[in-house]
Amino acid sequence: MTQTPKGKNRRKAQGYIAAARAQQFPPPSRREVAFVGRSNVGKSTLINALSRRRNLARTSKTPGKTRLVFFYEAARHDLYYVDLPGYGYAKASQDELTSFSRVTDDYFKSGRPIDLVLLLIDIRRGFGDLDRQMLDYLCHFQIPWQVVLTKADKLSRQAIVKAEREAMLTIEKYAGLFEQKVYAPISVAAGPSPRDTAVELLEKRIYAIIDE
Repeated sequence: MTQTPKGKNRRKAQGYIAAARAQQFPPPSRREVAFVGRSNVGKSTLINALSRRRNLARTSKTPGKTRLVFFYEAARHDLYYVDLPGYGYAKASQDELTSFSRVTDDYFKSGRPIDLVLLLIDIRRGFGDLDRQMLDYLCHFQIPWQVVLTKADKLSRQAIVKAEREAMLTIEKYAGLFEQKVYAPISVAAGPSPRDTAVELLEKRIYAIIDE
């Protein structure tokens, strides 16, 4: 993905702004839906599908190396899709892991108009420890969240149903503990199209939640 050049606070081109620290975030002039998840979970391809722009969000050739927060202009003009750095990449150094944590923490503590967080989970792996830590974090700050199970085309229909049921148990557990509204998980393919039924369903769910 495009990195912010030296000497520039942020870059705005092709419908996005990239920021390495809180001071570089754009003014909070739009509502925001943030995307979080492990490295290589499929955030970029999902953002492209929702934005109806094939190459808006580009995937890094080296998973775990993108340390910027990207603010993408959504199809709905009063909304940003915010791509936060992926977590859990095994080859990232301790300094890089600290950096990921810091910029993500800065974002959530910035007081920005965060209407919803999409937590992406690889349907083949299910929830890991870091995903549960993220849920703890979101629930603590009372930020609405929706689980999206990615790469569903890699499993049979029967396996998808089973994975969705298991995910729902985790969702109900955390939502119940923190008295938050329960949203059923939505499963999407590895390379979703804007016309995919699951993408259309997710877009409707996003708008329904943020407009409540």
